[in-house]
Amino acid sequence: METEMPIWKTTLEQLEAHILAGDSLTGGVAVAAVSAALASSVLQMALEIAVRKRESERARELIELTKTATVRLAGLADEDRGAYAAYLEARRQGSAEQKRAALRRATLTPLTAIRAAVAVLRMCGEAAGLVQGQVAADVGGAAALLAGAVRAILYSFEANLRLQVKTATAGKSTY
Repeated sequence: METEMPIWKTTLEQLEAHILAGDSLTGGVAVAAVSAALASSVLQMALEIAVRKRESERARELIELTKTATVRLAGLADEDRGAYAAYLEARRQGSAEQKRAALRRATLTPLTAIRAAVAVLRMCGEAAGLVQGQVAADVGGAAALLAGAVRAILYSFEANLRLQVKTATAGKSTY
């Protein structure tokens, strides 16, 4: 799998092979963002089933929101890969300012992914009141996948944030 190829366009087998090959660009954030995008699709499916059974303007609005969220989360997987690649490059060859800027971007991208996944998680809460029967389990499953993705991305965000703080305070007296 080429680094430039969007994760969303790869097969699961290609993605797994790429991760196992040791490409540090495709790690926890990218995989969690893809998982969150798929969870958003599960929510969309559940809402579409609900609308077929009983028309709901709000369910239709949520369907449109999930479509947008799915695309955004899938894109964030690649955005994170790009941000981390830029950070690695800046670490090797960049000035101190370029390193700080790249680390900041590598920190903000996971935060953006967390926010996007949480937005869909909130939609799951609202959708729970709009679906009935067996499809309610899919809404719950989507919520569980999203919560897991948020936790997974949070690990990278926190690690990057700690590194930002450490970098910002390096060389300063702590009294």
